[in-house]
Amino acid sequence: MIEYILLGIAILWLTLILLVKKFNLEEHGVTMVPLFFFMVRTRRFLHIVDGLAQKAKSFWTGYSLAGVAVSVVGIPVSMGFFAWNAYKVLSAPQQATAVIPVIPGVTIKVTWGLIIGIIIIFFAHEFSHGIVARRENISLKSMGLLLLIIIPGAFVEPDEEEMKQKPALSRVKVYSAGSMANFVVAAFFLVLLMSIPRVPDGVQIYETIPDTPADQIGLEGAIIYQMNDSQIDTYEQFSEELEKYHSGDELALATNRGTLTLTLTDHPDEEGQGYMGVYPIQHFKYFMILDIFSWISMLNLSVALFNLFPISNILDGGKITDEILRHFFSDTTSRRLSTAFGVLALGILAINLLGNVIV
Repeated sequence: MIEYILLGIAILWLTLILLVKKFNLEEHGVTMVPLFFFMVRTRRFLHIVDGLAQKAKSFWTGYSLAGVAVSVVGIPVSMGFFAWNAYKVLSAPQQATAVIPVIPGVTIKVTWGLIIGIIIIFFAHEFSHGIVARRENISLKSMGLLLLIIIPGAFVEPDEEEMKQKPALSRVKVYSAGSMANFVVAAFFLVLLMSIPRVPDGVQIYETIPDTPADQIGLEGAIIYQMNDSQIDTYEQFSEELEKYHSGDELALATNRGTLTLTLTDHPDEEGQGYMGVYPIQHFKYFMILDIFSWISMLNLSVALFNLFPISNILDGGKITDEILRHFFSDTTSRRLSTAFGVLALGILAINLLGNVIV
C-alpha cells in the first residue's frame, strides 16, 4: 500500500512542476520548492474578508477579546496537556495519548469526514485571522492555499509592517483569532453531533489485514448486517458470533454490497479459532453525518490546542507568548525566556511523537 501512496505523491508533484513550468505560474503568485512546498498567493478574495469585517462590528470586537482570553488560558492548558502526556510516554507508554501528525493517506485513512474537516479548519482559522486583522485596521497583502509535501493548508497574510506599528493587544487579538475560530467550530459541531441519535445498524469493516480471507474478497469498507443466519446490529454481536466459528468454516455475510462468502483461517493468537482478518467498527444510522461531524469537531479542537503551543515565531501560541513576555520583561530577558519556552515546547513535542515508537 505504501508504494502506491508514494507513487501518488510523486505523480502529484510532477503534475504541479509541469503546470508551473508550462504556464509560468511563478509570475502569477505561485511559490514552489519541488516535492516540499507549494503556495498560491492571490488578492482576488480579500474583498470578502473586508466585507465580513465591516459587518456586525460589535460582534467581532467581542469575539476578538474573547479570543485573547481563550488563548491566555489555552496556552498553559496546551502546554500542560502535552507535558503530562510526555510524562506518561516516558513512565507508562500504554497510558499515553497517541500524538500522530495528520497526513492523509499515510498516517490516517482518507474519508469524506477527514477531507471536509481539514477544509473547514483552514478556512475558519485563516478567515478569522483576516477578519480580526481588518477590524484592527491592519491591511492584508494576500491570501491563498499551500501544500507542505502532501499536507494542505490555507493562509491570510497581514501586512507585517502595519502589525509592528499596532499596540500589542491588537497583535494578540490577530494571533488569537485562529484558535478561537477552531474552538467555536469544534463546539458547534460537537453540539450537533450530540443531538443526532446513535442507532446501531451493522458493523463496518474499517480495514482488512493483507492476505487474509477478508482482504481476498475485498471486504474493506463493507457494512455487515448478517453473518450466516444471525442478525448483526452491534459490534458485540459481531464479536460473539465470530467466536462460534473455527478455522475452515464458511461464512455468508449479508452486506451493503450484497452477500459475500469467505472461508475462515487459523487465528494467529488462538489455536483453532476462526479468523477473518478485519478491523471492525460500529456502524450507525446517519453514519456519514456522524463521521463528518466527529472529524470536524475533533480536528478543530486538536488544531486549536496545538496552535496554542508556545513555539516562538512558528505557532500562534508562541507569538502570543512573545508579546506577553515583551510586555513584562526587557527585550533581552523576554528573548531568552521565549527561546527557553520554545526549546521546552519542542522537547515536549518530540517526546509525544516518540510515544508512537515506544508503544
